[in-house]
Amino acid sequence: MSTETFAIDRPSLLIDVDARVTLDDVERMLAGDHLTLGIADFDAHRDKTVAAWLSEGAPGAPDPWLDPADHLLAGLDATLPDGTRLSIRPAPRRSTGPDLMALAFGTRGRFMRITRAWLRVHPRDALRPETEPFQWTRSPPLTVAEEELLAAIEVEIKRVKPAAESAGTAETKTANGRRG
Repeated sequence: MSTETFAIDRPSLLIDVDARVTLDDVERMLAGDHLTLGIADFDAHRDKTVAAWLSEGAPGAPDPWLDPADHLLAGLDATLPDGTRLSIRPAPRRSTGPDLMALAFGTRGRFMRITRAWLRVHPRDALRPETEPFQWTRSPPLTVAEEELLAAIEVEIKRVKPAAESAGTAETKTANGRRG
């Protein structure tokens, strides 16, 4: 693989990789530096591209709940559906503002197409931090206050939507130069 396709930042334990590369190719490049992505059941995923694997939610990747300070996807380059390019540089996970990477991770390309990724790697055969298993519901039900807020938002959307639709219709009439 060329340096344009793959680069290792050893002190940060990050790799910068073209998202068209397969996971098998990534692991082969990492093996020379005694590093790994640490994917469980690797054979089931080896032929996937990095982009496809991430868009599926990175099946087999270490559970993020086991080490909340670690993060698999540290940065990315992507193309939005309208062709706009987006670049999110690697940064400490809790200091980057809104989590735009969540719009790429596990969404099967609905919001953006990943073209390049900065992924966390780990030393092969090294002990990893361990925590007690997460005992709580990862997606708890909404509280009464949250349900009330959602209901209020739906009411507001229904109130505003007809005005927005008629404004869009008026714009269409003007742009088309005809009525109807």
